Amino acid sequence: MQIKFNDGTTLDALAVKGKPTYFQGAQRDSLEIQIDKSKTTFDALDALTVDPTKTGKLTIIDGDKQYEHDNYSIRTELALKPVEVTSATTDSPAVTENRLCVTLAQKTYAELQIAELQSSVDALALSALGAK
Repeated sequence: MQIKFNDGTTLDALAVKGKPTYFQGAQRDSLEIQIDKSKTTFDALDALTVDPTKTGKLTIIDGDKQYEHDNYSIRTELALKPVEVTSATTDSPAVTENRLCVTLAQKTYAELQIAELQSSVDALALSALGAK
Protein backbone atom coordinates (compact mmCIF):
# COMPACT_ATOMS: atom_id res chain seq x y z
CA MET A 1 0.00 0.00 0.00
CA GLN A 2 1.21 3.51 -0.77
CA ILE A 3 0.28 7.01 0.36
CA LYS A 4 0.67 9.80 -2.19
CA PHE A 5 0.79 13.31 -0.78
CA ASN A 6 -0.39 16.48 -2.51
CA ASP A 7 3.19 17.43 -3.47
CA GLY A 8 3.71 14.09 -5.26
CA THR A 9 5.74 12.42 -2.48
CA THR A 10 4.89 8.72 -2.16
CA LEU A 11 5.53 6.56 0.90
CA ASP A 12 5.04 2.84 1.40
CA ALA A 13 2.59 2.25 4.25
CA LEU A 14 2.07 -0.92 6.25
CA ALA A 15 -1.44 0.08 7.31
CA VAL A 16 -3.90 2.99 7.16
CA LYS A 17 -6.65 2.99 9.76
CA GLY A 18 -9.57 5.38 9.80
CA LYS A 19 -10.98 6.37 13.16
CA PRO A 20 -12.90 9.18 14.81
CA THR A 21 -10.90 11.50 17.05
CA TYR A 22 -11.63 14.50 19.22
CA PHE A 23 -9.07 17.26 18.65
CA GLN A 24 -9.08 21.04 19.06
CA GLY A 25 -12.64 21.06 20.36
CA ALA A 26 -14.17 19.12 17.47
CA GLN A 27 -15.05 15.54 16.57
CA ARG A 28 -13.12 14.67 13.40
CA ASP A 29 -12.39 11.80 11.06
CA SER A 30 -8.74 10.83 11.12
CA LEU A 31 -6.30 8.48 9.42
CA GLU A 32 -3.53 6.69 11.28
CA ILE A 33 -0.76 5.87 8.83
CA GLN A 34 1.74 3.22 9.92
CA ILE A 35 5.11 3.17 8.15
CA ASP A 36 8.05 0.78 8.48
CA LYS A 37 10.77 2.74 10.30
CA SER A 38 13.34 1.59 7.72
CA LYS A 39 11.40 3.27 4.86
CA THR A 40 11.81 6.90 6.03
CA THR A 41 13.17 8.90 8.92
CA PHE A 42 11.22 10.47 11.74
CA ASP A 43 12.46 13.93 10.69
CA ALA A 44 11.45 13.44 7.05
CA LEU A 45 7.97 12.27 8.09
CA ASP A 46 7.72 15.24 10.46
CA ALA A 47 8.59 17.71 7.69
CA LEU A 48 6.16 16.07 5.26
CA THR A 49 3.15 15.91 7.57
CA VAL A 50 3.47 19.29 9.30
CA ASP A 51 2.78 21.19 6.06
CA PRO A 52 -0.98 21.42 5.30
CA THR A 53 -0.31 22.04 1.59
CA LYS A 54 1.23 18.56 1.38
CA THR A 55 -1.49 16.78 3.36
CA GLY A 56 -4.46 18.68 1.89
CA LYS A 57 -5.06 15.78 -0.48
CA LEU A 58 -3.97 12.21 0.20
CA THR A 59 -4.31 9.31 -2.19
CA ILE A 60 -4.16 5.80 -0.78
CA ILE A 61 -3.07 3.34 -3.45
CA ASP A 62 -3.92 -0.25 -2.60
CA GLY A 63 -3.14 -2.50 -5.54
CA ASP A 64 -5.31 -1.35 -8.44
CA LYS A 65 -7.63 0.70 -6.18
CA GLN A 66 -7.14 4.35 -5.25
CA TYR A 67 -8.89 6.25 -2.48
CA GLU A 68 -8.71 10.04 -2.21
CA HIS A 69 -8.99 11.87 1.10
CA ASP A 70 -9.27 15.66 1.21
CA ASN A 71 -8.38 18.09 4.00
CA TYR A 72 -6.63 15.66 6.35
CA SER A 73 -4.23 18.45 7.18
CA ILE A 74 -4.22 18.57 10.98
CA ARG A 75 -1.52 16.37 12.45
CA THR A 76 -2.62 15.09 15.84
CA GLU A 77 0.17 12.58 16.47
CA LEU A 78 3.61 11.62 15.22
CA ALA A 79 5.31 8.82 17.12
CA LEU A 80 7.46 5.73 16.96
CA LYS A 81 5.34 3.20 18.77
CA PRO A 82 4.96 -0.54 19.17
CA VAL A 83 2.17 -2.06 17.10
CA GLU A 84 0.91 -5.57 17.69
CA VAL A 85 1.32 -7.53 14.46
CA THR A 86 0.43 -10.96 15.83
CA SER A 87 -1.98 -11.54 18.69
CA ALA A 88 -1.03 -13.62 21.69
CA THR A 89 -2.23 -17.20 21.77
CA THR A 90 -2.20 -19.80 24.50
CA ASP A 91 1.11 -21.07 23.07
CA SER A 92 2.93 -17.84 22.19
CA PRO A 93 3.12 -14.21 23.27
CA ALA A 94 2.00 -11.29 21.12
CA VAL A 95 4.48 -10.05 18.55
CA THR A 96 5.01 -6.28 18.33
CA GLU A 97 6.95 -4.16 15.88
CA ASN A 98 8.06 -0.53 16.22
CA ARG A 99 6.48 1.58 13.50
CA LEU A 100 6.38 5.24 12.61
CA CYS A 101 2.78 6.31 13.14
CA VAL A 102 1.29 9.61 12.04
CA THR A 103 -2.34 10.54 12.62
CA LEU A 104 -3.87 13.17 10.36
CA ALA A 105 -7.28 14.63 11.22
CA GLN A 106 -9.70 16.17 8.76
CA LYS A 107 -10.66 19.83 8.95
CA THR A 108 -14.29 20.48 9.87
CA TYR A 109 -16.79 22.09 7.51
CA ALA A 110 -16.72 25.27 9.61
CA GLU A 111 -12.92 25.47 9.41
CA LEU A 112 -13.05 25.11 5.62
CA GLN A 113 -15.69 27.86 5.37
CA ILE A 114 -13.63 30.19 7.58
CA ALA A 115 -10.53 29.60 5.43
CA GLU A 116 -12.52 30.33 2.27
CA LEU A 117 -13.96 33.50 3.80
CA GLN A 118 -10.49 34.63 4.94
CA SER A 119 -9.16 34.06 1.42
CA SER A 120 -11.96 36.27 0.01
CA VAL A 121 -11.27 39.01 2.56
CA ASP A 122 -7.55 38.90 1.73
CA ALA A 123 -8.29 39.15 -1.99
CA LEU A 124 -10.59 42.15 -1.43
CA ALA A 125 -7.97 43.85 0.73
CA LEU A 126 -5.32 43.36 -1.97
CA SER A 127 -7.58 44.70 -4.69
CA ALA A 128 -8.43 47.74 -2.53
CA LEU A 129 -4.71 48.41 -2.01
CA GLY A 130 -4.08 48.08 -5.73
CA ALA A 131 -6.84 50.58 -6.57
CA LYS A 132 -5.16 53.34 -4.53
